Amino acid sequence: MTIPFEISKKTVITEIKNCEINCKTFGWEISDIDELSQTFTVKLTSAFDQEIYILEFKFDDYPSIPYFIEFIDPVTNEKATRHAYPKSTDSFFHPNLAICHQCSRKSYTILHTNDWSMEGWRKQAGDLTNLNAILNTIYIRISNKDLYGGRMDKKI
Repeated sequence: MTIPFEISKKTVITEIKNCEINCKTFGWEISDIDELSQTFTVKLTSAFDQEIYILEFKFDDYPSIPYFIEFIDPVTNEKATRHAYPKSTDSFFHPNLAICHQCSRKSYTILHTNDWSMEGWRKQAGDLTNLNAILNTIYIRISNKDLYGGRMDKKI
C-alpha cells in the first residue's frame, strides 16, 4: 500500500515530537526532515565509550512499511560501512550491516528476504513500532557493555 507523502511526514513529525524528552535526557540530535529524499538523521552518542553513531531513517510509505534504517560513518559520511555500525553481542547489529529486527526495512531486503514479510510488520516488531522505541533500544545497546562491542571495525 502506498502512503501519501503528507501522511508519512505527519506521522514522522509526531514521532519526532514524542522523542523530545529522550533527546534532552540522552543528547539525541534529530535533524530536520529532508522532504525530497524523505529522510532524517539521528545522532546518538554511546554513554559507554562516547562513540558517535549517526542513523538515517527513510520514511517513504511509513507507517505502512517500516523505516529503512541505515548507519552513516560519522567521519566520512559514507553509508553502510563497518565503521558506521556498532557491534553487538547478539545479531541485533548484524555483521551484514543491518539492524536485524522487523522495525528496519533493510533487514527484510538483505537478511530475511524469504522468511519475513513487511505486511503487518508492526505485529511482528513487538514494542519497536515507533521512532522513540527504536532509538531507545539502539541507545541502550550502544551504552551497555554487556550488549555492545564498540564499532564493527574496532576491538574494545
